[in-house]
Amino acid sequence: MKKDFYFNKYEDRKPYPAIPDNKYRTLLFQFCGILTVALGISYLNWRWRHSLNPDAVIFSIFLVLAETLSFLSTVMIIINFWSNKDPEKKGPVHYLSEIEDLQGRPDRPVRLDVFIASYNEDVELVRYSIIDAKNLNYPYKDVDIKIYVLDDGRRDGRDPKKENMKIVAEEEGVGYLIREHNEGYKAGNLKNALEHTNGDIFAILDADTRPFPDFLVNTTGYFKNPKMAWVQTPQWFYDTTEPEALSDVLNKKLKIKDSKNLFATGFAAINKFLFGKIKINEDLFGNDPRLFYDVILRKRNFYNAAFCCGAGSIHRREAIMSLAVKDFAHKLKDLKTQMLSNKKNQQEIAKETSALMKKEDIIPFKFHASEDIYTSIMLHADKENRWQSVQHAGVECRMLSTQDLDSWVKQHQRYAEGSLDIAFKDNPILIKGLSLGQRICYFSTIWSYFAPLWILIFLLSPVVFFFSLELPVKAYSFEFFKYFLPFQIINTLTMLLGCWGIETKRGDQYYISSFWFMILSMISVIRGKKVKFNVTPKGKSFAKNTPHILPHMIIIGLTILGIIYNAILVYLNKHPTPSGFAANSFWCIFNIISLSIMIRAAYWKPQEEEGEEEVAAANTQQVTSVFSEPGTPGSPIAESIAK
Repeated sequence: MKKDFYFNKYEDRKPYPAIPDNKYRTLLFQFCGILTVALGISYLNWRWRHSLNPDAVIFSIFLVLAETLSFLSTVMIIINFWSNKDPEKKGPVHYLSEIEDLQGRPDRPVRLDVFIASYNEDVELVRYSIIDAKNLNYPYKDVDIKIYVLDDGRRDGRDPKKENMKIVAEEEGVGYLIREHNEGYKAGNLKNALEHTNGDIFAILDADTRPFPDFLVNTTGYFKNPKMAWVQTPQWFYDTTEPEALSDVLNKKLKIKDSKNLFATGFAAINKFLFGKIKINEDLFGNDPRLFYDVILRKRNFYNAAFCCGAGSIHRREAIMSLAVKDFAHKLKDLKTQMLSNKKNQQEIAKETSALMKKEDIIPFKFHASEDIYTSIMLHADKENRWQSVQHAGVECRMLSTQDLDSWVKQHQRYAEGSLDIAFKDNPILIKGLSLGQRICYFSTIWSYFAPLWILIFLLSPVVFFFSLELPVKAYSFEFFKYFLPFQIINTLTMLLGCWGIETKRGDQYYISSFWFMILSMISVIRGKKVKFNVTPKGKSFAKNTPHILPHMIIIGLTILGIIYNAILVYLNKHPTPSGFAANSFWCIFNIISLSIMIRAAYWKPQEEEGEEEVAAANTQQVTSVFSEPGTPGSPIAESIAK
């Protein structure tokens, strides 16, 4: 019997439609993109040659260097967004001969496997994914669709303290696969599954990935292209925070409820009239991935550079296994070359080769914390097979998002560490076999994780000015705005055209606000710390969020102090550059808004939980954390910030 979860109330939510392609919009974007690059080069040329302040040379160079690095990101985004190339959609596969050359073998219906990877999630949550997988449609009754739970937590009844995943799988009538170790993390789990199954095409679902009925119907047709290695579908999180009316939030914070008090009733009515139509807190945790899947990854179809993101993907077994065999063959070749150079005889070579074959595993997915993108790079770099990929446009699955800041940070920190580890060990710029477009697209993904290096400079530059009173440019004069404003305006227009129809505000805020944990990720990888595959919690974590937002609070505090200090100097007519104060103050407003989103997320909770907490507080006479379940001891500071 299915267990009720918090997400049950969102079951009726429908996914967004894919952005329709429009060649005229693409042409306009390309024109604006070229103009953006030209204006950016002109602006940076002026900045480097004519705007540096000789009285603050180091400060000036740091800022213009940050602008230059940020501009490189803009150029790579424009290249990424250059054009759309959605492949022709074909009907679902029926026979094996439709997807590969049989080379004399008898034809048969294609075999499809669905893998549900699990580790320590609530077994009843996994049951939801199993049930939806069992409800998958397919027009050909002779096509065998098998479903397997890949349980990497060994919850088969051996440990009475653990839930029994095996029983759930048996109750639902699906396959159950486990292994006796966790080597290779999720990649190792998938390797074990491939060793015990025989599907020609297999889909990967996470424990919380619930496919819609036509998931396989809409995606297997791509494999009629014999070079198609995998198809990635958009990951849609259907449980993101709902927008709230600002009037309701204010009434809640001020504790104004329906009553016979005329003042309270009147205030509530005015509040609703003024702020009732203003919505806030929508997708407070920045979980909406539409920009990534419907724009960034989808437009990489143009370069054959869309990479696998794990859950919601479909794969050709032949492609994955060819990579494994190729890697194994390279190891044998390297061993033979090494032994020949050491002048060993054929008998010794045969003996050591046999030992290697017994010791080495054939590994289909790269054993790595970011096994999906790593394996994608290696498949795209396979010059012999020239494997292709596609980012499918339509949403075919629904998933659960992180429900608290600590879980969100840990999830994205794993992404950052995995990508940075690839950058330092197997940088796609240097890998042979990739096309120029693929190199740029993969490097663009990795480059984005270096963004905190220049974001931190942008955040601290106004603070440095406020307390040193030294400008990073000679002056905020007409000459500065003559170069800066045209570039900024056209750049904004270009991004709007590239992201047509998608709200980017929350993504922009988290891009800036994520600087701290990404810096920590960079330090961790540089120090050589092993990147771990941390499973994202499904539900709420009650860990302390202060370490994630303390740097944000410090920067905001210093910024506000700097504004107050400079305002006093302006009032006393003692400020050396009032125009610099005005320009930096506007800059700070943007910084504070961006940084505050993570602080809001750290201390936010649903309205129903706040009501429960008030009851608990009345009963226990203790202050509870605004980000924990009722009755859990917490921080009074958190409550005051939330209010």
